[in-house]
Amino acid sequence: MKSFITQERKAEAKPEPKPEPKQAEEAKLPSAEKPVTSYATSDESRSSKRRKGKRSPIPVGLIPVTVRLRPEIAAALKRASLERQLAGEETYTQQDLVELALEPWLIGEGHL
Repeated sequence: MKSFITQERKAEAKPEPKPEPKQAEEAKLPSAEKPVTSYATSDESRSSKRRKGKRSPIPVGLIPVTVRLRPEIAAALKRASLERQLAGEETYTQQDLVELALEPWLIGEGHL
């Protein structure tokens, strides 16, 4: 108690520095599962990857895409979405409606 009041400090052994959280997590992972922290950008690394015949992994899930629409189109899309939702239709989200409209066009143009 006296040391607290007089602000005297005892000689303490220095604790070992704690590893940063990211390093601690990586240390627990097997080497095959460690995250990649740098990306190769040289032409050599790209061409060597191509030579191995490996393709980029196909993304799973949805990929965000941002587009700008004229106000009347955006309003019409929102209105169609809300009306379909109120009518109890299965396909009513703006995302689903845009996909339904784009897919036939992409197929017709040979992109899908």
